[in-house]
Amino acid sequence: MVEIIYEQLKTPKSVEELHQRLKESGVKWNKAQLQLFLLMDSNIKKTGDLYSVGGNNLNTIILDIVDKVMDGKPVTPIKRIMEYVPNDITVSAEEISKIAEQSGKYKLHPNGAVLMRAKN
Repeated sequence: MVEIIYEQLKTPKSVEELHQRLKESGVKWNKAQLQLFLLMDSNIKKTGDLYSVGGNNLNTIILDIVDKVMDGKPVTPIKRIMEYVPNDITVSAEEISKIAEQSGKYKLHPNGAVLMRAKN
């Protein structure tokens, strides 16, 4: 369902327009539920009365996955992280390591196949 909302928000929309389009897609949320979701999802930006998804949405999704898989672990194989990437997202191991390294929280092991927590 989140994918449906993100797809609709590739172009900015008001709550009313988004609610109508979601109803047409079979999503049975009322306006209050939709507004709560829009406020709580950090990938969704509000400009005036219009909502849209940010341009670096892929980076945010990948970094969330890396954070989840790395939780409490000092190292994790990138192949393991790739197992958690949704099927509708196409991303390479190189892209995952680049996104993780750009965050400043992780670095690539010299072997090129494992992510490590960056030392602060």
